[in-house]
Amino acid sequence: MTFDAQNRNPSASPFPEINLNPAELSLEDWDKPVAKKPQPVAQAPVPPLPSSPGELTGHAISSLNPKEFHNANLGLEFYAPGSWKEVKNSRSLHLLDPITGAKLEANGFARDNTPIEKWVGMRLHIIDKEMPYMKQVAKPSIIKGENWGNRIQGIVAEYKGIQTGDEEESHMLICCMRTDDMLVSIAITAKASVFAANRAVYNWIFSRTDLGMAMATVSGSAGSASSSHSSSSGKRTATAGSGNSSGGGRNGGGSSASSRVQFAHNDGGGGDYYISRLAIGQRLIIMAILLNITLTVWVQSVEYSNRAQVLIAFAGLLIIIFMSVVGFFRLAGGFGWSGAKTVLMLLLSFVPLLNLIMMVIYNIKATALIKDEGYKVGLLGAKDAIPDDNHDLRNIILLSLALTACLYAASGRFIKAEKEEPIAEFSPPDHRYSISMPGTPTEQAAPKEAGVFNNHTYVLHAGKMQYAVTSFDLETRPADTTYFLDALKEGMVAQGKGKINISDEKTIRIEGNPGRSLMMTDYKSAKQVNFFLAGKTVYIIEAGAPLSQQNSPKIQAFFESFHLN
Repeated sequence: MTFDAQNRNPSASPFPEINLNPAELSLEDWDKPVAKKPQPVAQAPVPPLPSSPGELTGHAISSLNPKEFHNANLGLEFYAPGSWKEVKNSRSLHLLDPITGAKLEANGFARDNTPIEKWVGMRLHIIDKEMPYMKQVAKPSIIKGENWGNRIQGIVAEYKGIQTGDEEESHMLICCMRTDDMLVSIAITAKASVFAANRAVYNWIFSRTDLGMAMATVSGSAGSASSSHSSSSGKRTATAGSGNSSGGGRNGGGSSASSRVQFAHNDGGGGDYYISRLAIGQRLIIMAILLNITLTVWVQSVEYSNRAQVLIAFAGLLIIIFMSVVGFFRLAGGFGWSGAKTVLMLLLSFVPLLNLIMMVIYNIKATALIKDEGYKVGLLGAKDAIPDDNHDLRNIILLSLALTACLYAASGRFIKAEKEEPIAEFSPPDHRYSISMPGTPTEQAAPKEAGVFNNHTYVLHAGKMQYAVTSFDLETRPADTTYFLDALKEGMVAQGKGKINISDEKTIRIEGNPGRSLMMTDYKSAKQVNFFLAGKTVYIIEAGAPLSQQNSPKIQAFFESFHLN
């Protein structure tokens, strides 16, 4: 489309067939021959614009400094005043007049051979449902743009109303257009005084609107096609949302974009209502699964006497629960399930194993539907299909943190930090050695073994840490201490029954006596063991802790405090 203000007929109405008489035009007779329609009824006087009492002249149009706006996904092109600002989005087209506050919001999607009556009925139903304060001031009427010919059919409707909190009435002009494979609507909303003064400008915008071939159609075609003729060549949806309208109905039967009933809808960032619900639900459930895996691993090292760690785990659990529940209901809405089916599927989701199978099926089906609409689905779902003004994740996090804060305020009564005993030096009754521990250990019964005498083990549990010291005598000192220490190490590892790995091993000397230092780990804990041979006596010093605390200074201080008496 090119702009040529000089060739425009100043006296010609942009809507030669428009009829604003609500009593003489019904939606059902839009396609009757023009000759059979009643003559247009004169409109109420419009405040004069520069150089024109009602319609824009070439000079008035030039004074607007018109600028071309377009959205390739919709195949939509039109001119608007150059001062209007565009909110860019690959799948939407929103304009704002920063001077008057007037808004232009376009939305649409691909649909093969949908009658204009059905499209208008769908679109106006959404307005009636989502904007009850807006009332029609005229029945839908035929509109004809300058270059539409037989390619584009259009019907325009007007609404007025006062939104809660506003002092002045708003006026909305909405135009529904269709081609053989695209449905598009453009709504212009402004305060009543602004609208009355600029009606001619808004009419001119509609008159210079054109629908060419949507980008998805062009990219999917084998050959080139003229942009002046829209044709159906595959499944695609190009949506630009209206922040004032939402909702609709859906036929949950088919997965094809051309076979299922879907309504144009905006959640702020553009995209079909149901596709956006699928994308939101899919992302929330995927994030819930990933967070659940992370929390499951981390909670193994949580010290339950530590109030901060318990509250972090609680917040994570709440976020997982809320994301799963909200994600499920978003998917249910995206699939168009009835209330009964939603409740049934929710109950089945609590059945072990079956719920995993169901989640896989939901994800595969949602991915197919989202991709069918032209969106890319990645690890965390289809980011571009999620409206910009959707704040489900933010609200879930805020709610979880608020509940956690409430728990924190009350948790002092039932989550008590375990009182840690002061570090004290311990020495067994025979005073063979001394070592410092956070408390007094207790002696643990030791099994009797051949060739082993005076076997004593002392153990202390302090929080999630465990300290132990063992000493026993041999009949004679081994001739080969290296072989003996290796055998002792193998015996310790064998006690783990294959579940223990040695992550670090060192040769050490304690007070001049040969020994070894081992770091043994399993999937959730670590244990450092120092053992050595002094004369005929074997000493084994152990300290165990969760993996996250294996390098705790407390453990190092415990080993360094050991000395022989």
